Amino acid sequence: MTFLTAAMLAGVMAPPTPERPQEQLVRWTAEGHDWLLVADRQHDRIQAYDARDGRPLGTIDSSAGLADVDRVVIEGRWLVVLGNDGPKVVRLPGFRPQPLAAAVTPEAESEPR
Repeated sequence: MTFLTAAMLAGVMAPPTPERPQEQLVRWTAEGHDWLLVADRQHDRIQAYDARDGRPLGTIDSSAGLADVDRVVIEGRWLVVLGNDGPKVVRLPGFRPQPLAAAVTPEAESEPR
């Protein structure tokens, strides 16, 4: 009984899980590019900036085919966008979103890099 009471109190008194930040920053460096990519969860968009001087380079959002943005992960030349609508990928430096399934087809692998 004491164990159950302690477990219940611990569950009630434990601090709440902090909410994820509204923006996530990742850095991508390759082929002479040095970019800061900001994933904005609130507005479901990704903004690219030059990491050396802060110059804005572009934005992708729903008008470019991007849907829900929850978090992003860099995988080589791909920015994997995870959200409620399933994973999407953005090819870097082209900055074009596409469904994950299209990115892993043999045709996508044979594209010039």
